[in-house]
Amino acid sequence: MAADRDWRWISWIVLGIGGLILAGGLALGLGSLRHVLHGERADGEVIEIRREGDMYAPVVRFELPGGVTQEVTDLASGAPDFAVGDKVTILYMPQDPRDFRIDTFDRLWLSAIFVTVFGGFWMLFGTVAWALSRGIDLAVVGEAAFAIIAAGAGLIGAFVLLSAADLYTGGVRAEGVVLENRESRRSESESVRRADGREVDRTVERVSFAPVVRFKTREGGREIDFHGRGGSERAFAQGDRVTVIYDPANPIRARIVSFVDIWLPSAAAFAVALVFGGAVWLSRRVRRRATGLRA
Repeated sequence: MAADRDWRWISWIVLGIGGLILAGGLALGLGSLRHVLHGERADGEVIEIRREGDMYAPVVRFELPGGVTQEVTDLASGAPDFAVGDKVTILYMPQDPRDFRIDTFDRLWLSAIFVTVFGGFWMLFGTVAWALSRGIDLAVVGEAAFAIIAAGAGLIGAFVLLSAADLYTGGVRAEGVVLENRESRRSESESVRRADGREVDRTVERVSFAPVVRFKTREGGREIDFHGRGGSERAFAQGDRVTVIYDPANPIRARIVSFVDIWLPSAAAFAVALVFGGAVWLSRRVRRRATGLRA
């Protein structure tokens, strides 16, 4: 009974945290929906990519109906998703033109989707804890949780694969040069076991590198800078020549022509789906065999 009460408290705490995160994701989505439904539209141009530490913020210029020019800076991201000279559509509120959104799927909805999915995982774990507090078979609970994760990973893998295939088959190839290896550092805590058997916690600094690549488009000769996939080691050196494939309608959507940059994200997602889906299949098979032996 005490264990059931413990799981019940854990489930309510996790569900509460998940509910707050979900509410944040919905708030982000409603904010974007407000701009889509009630905002005014204007044609804008990216005039600068402003670097703020390790982040990149697009500066956009657009014109209000009265002829007044407005310059605004959007939220920064870890890698540039626009290039100088890009034409964009701005959604702004008439009473405050600085309250705006750039009209792209990523800028309108991606953050809301990410936060909502993250909250959904918290809700999933909270539901698992609640089921355990009700005495439901752990194997059944685990199978349901693993099946949801496998399905989600499969959907993400399919979406990423379609996007990669579209770029690979419809993109334009160009020669690029590696300008630098962008270094990112983060600290993580991990437990290690000493020779005497004791476990101690320590803080480890992880370093990753992402190549910054520049190329010129065939259409107009625009210079585009983008980030390749990061890794724990430098895959490229400054000055290396690489083959780039890019979307002529949106040149910042570019990748280095390699398995890691184009196909690895979808392969990783499908691997997760395969592992978790395989665990569900194996668990159900073992349970059916055990049931048959008892019968």
